[in-house]
Amino acid sequence: MGMESLKSKRAIISSISPAIGSSEELMTIRGEGFGDEQEESYVSIAGYRVTSSHYLSWSDSEIRLNIPYNVQDGLVKVVTKRGESEPSFFANRSNIPQSIRSDLLSSVPVISRIEPEEAAPGDLISIKGTGFGVSRLSSDILFTANRVGSSLPKADSETMFAASISEYPWNYWSDNEIRVRVPDGAASGAVQVRTSKGSSQGYPFKVSFTAGKKSYVDRQIYVVQTAVDIENGQEAALGEITLYMPRPVLSASQPSAEYREVKPDAFIDNDRGDIVFRTKEMTGKENRQSFSASAVITVYGVESSINEKKLPPYSSETLSLYKSFMAMEQQLPSDVTAVAELASEICGKEKGLYRKARLIYDYMRKNYKVQSILRSGQSDHMDLPKRKTGDSFDFAAMYVSLCRASGIAAVQISGVLVDEGGGSHIHSWAEIYLEDFGWFPVDLSLACGLQYNGFPAREDCADYYFGNMDNRHIAYSRGTRSIKASMSNNRIVRRPRSYAMQTLWEESSAAKSSYSSYWTDPIITGIY
Repeated sequence: MGMESLKSKRAIISSISPAIGSSEELMTIRGEGFGDEQEESYVSIAGYRVTSSHYLSWSDSEIRLNIPYNVQDGLVKVVTKRGESEPSFFANRSNIPQSIRSDLLSSVPVISRIEPEEAAPGDLISIKGTGFGVSRLSSDILFTANRVGSSLPKADSETMFAASISEYPWNYWSDNEIRVRVPDGAASGAVQVRTSKGSSQGYPFKVSFTAGKKSYVDRQIYVVQTAVDIENGQEAALGEITLYMPRPVLSASQPSAEYREVKPDAFIDNDRGDIVFRTKEMTGKENRQSFSASAVITVYGVESSINEKKLPPYSSETLSLYKSFMAMEQQLPSDVTAVAELASEICGKEKGLYRKARLIYDYMRKNYKVQSILRSGQSDHMDLPKRKTGDSFDFAAMYVSLCRASGIAAVQISGVLVDEGGGSHIHSWAEIYLEDFGWFPVDLSLACGLQYNGFPAREDCADYYFGNMDNRHIAYSRGTRSIKASMSNNRIVRRPRSYAMQTLWEESSAAKSSYSSYWTDPIITGIY
């Protein structure tokens, strides 16, 4: 049975009443796919499984129950043999503060209201209350995550996530008001303010998906090791070498990357997305040093559905926020004449951003052939239209360039694909930004039939990889990470087609004339 067939049978909650209630009060859950009888199905409220004695009636479209005693604020889900529904949010009336002592107002944050009460991804909202602090410092706003489906228990970091992991900057922060944009990956549920003094109560908030919806499904956990060896040359001592090892990037589909082991201790644990190592002095007898890091990375697959007619053009705020994703990058010169002319030829008179993105996608899929072997050196993706063949880097970079030339915010992502045997393959793909929707994944090379040894090919790859993504993509960079050498006369090493896009990987003092470096691609040491 296909994924869509299973998905269509999963329970769907359309409404719960009341959304704010008290113990023993009647709750009515409406929707579809609940099943004509309860049997082994059940309702979960804030992680509490409602027992049989609380149900008053159960049908395929409506469930009536008495709210259990002492149930806390949290997510409401209907769980059947087909899996769990996407959640709605319930708040216990007794937990909503009516009046709070002034001494508490100066410490624990409290949300009094959110305006508007419903908004789409990317929309600006105002959170009113007390105790937020006069500036953000290390505080965060937590949103309910739009993630469903997993046989593994979820950590708190996967049911809620901090808006600070998104690309949106804070718009305004004061002790009694925060203005922030709804981040990509948020769902209806609770919003919390978290400061050094503690966390606020979960305040109900609804995320609207008028332009389409994206869900994060089928969680997979990987243990990944990255490493580099440095070998001394002929000299008796080794000059100082700085190594910039990429960390995985965090996003709605890749919410966590926890490092379990870093050897030796890092010089800087996290410098703009890299682990920074420095070599120690070596004698002629000690001619090799090894550096490694092992991370536990959580990845979700992505399923998208678009209501094309309701996709608006970019607002002035979006154009301002995403101007860096529409401008020329050193590796993605989307404003050069040749790219602009080709983009114009492909898109013609089309005005819609989504349709433009699809026209470019279909054009490249029909006119270019993809190869699994990465091209070496500094070779330019810009000659892809002449060669008619290229690797995943060429396809992702060219797609992003054509999108940017067509007025579409786009970014190239680099990382690895994980095959069925646990092997990893350096790979690049892309994302485009759509108003009122968020980031939309596109893997053009897989859509063109790219086959890695051991990586399962999909029969529907041509359509699937325009808006959907499997959980086998591990991302190490979104766009090019710019790293400047610490000294102008230092020697630097670049790795242009690797598992991350960054301007500098190694930096050595000018006095050091001879050494060798051996970078290994990310190795999958565990899958859960």
